Amino acid sequence: MKIAKKWPVWALSKEHSMTQHTNLTQMVGPISWFAERTLRKMEKRYDYSFDYVRYLWHTSRGAYRRFSFGFMWFATGRDVLPADAGAVAGIVSTLHADCGPCTQITVNMATEAGVSPDVLSAAVAGDLNALPANLALVYRFTHAVVNADYNAGDMREEVIKLYGEKGLADLAAVIAAGQVYPTLKRTLGFGETCLKVTVDKHDVDAHRLEAKAAA
Repeated sequence: MKIAKKWPVWALSKEHSMTQHTNLTQMVGPISWFAERTLRKMEKRYDYSFDYVRYLWHTSRGAYRRFSFGFMWFATGRDVLPADAGAVAGIVSTLHADCGPCTQITVNMATEAGVSPDVLSAAVAGDLNALPANLALVYRFTHAVVNADYNAGDMREEVIKLYGEKGLADLAAVIAAGQVYPTLKRTLGFGETCLKVTVDKHDVDAHRLEAKAAA
């Protein structure tokens, strides 16, 4: 499938003309004016590339709409789950899916939401002893979910006691998003492995526990 390599003047800027997709032979360039403006703002705000979204727009408008107006709305919504719990779950999920940029944007958004750098560093490093009891529970529960540990029922009940069933629903969205974004990016050829994550201007070695280590 060919993608046009010339873009109308209104779609281009000095900072962002076109970038070569290193893993594919296609070009990834600006999209519609409103969507492109939104993506650039988010890229600057979170230091994260949304070229995979541009690729969707160019190759399949239907997939782009379903992703942008359906899944992203579901994935970013949170009714009652505290920001720190959502951050820990998101970090564990994206680390399991092995997506460095996805983990980094999770950390960046959590930092913006006021989550403590100590909590974020502990989650990235897999240091459960450095997490408060409630967040260590979220870590272990998320780890069990992404590793298909169906013996996590007791932890689920503990999560409900802490955050309620509505909080569990929020947690489910966060965990699912942590798996979908890396999978989507890797499928399209935009995946990057996770080695280090920056928290509060400090690099933290990313650590993924073995399947039974967090139990």
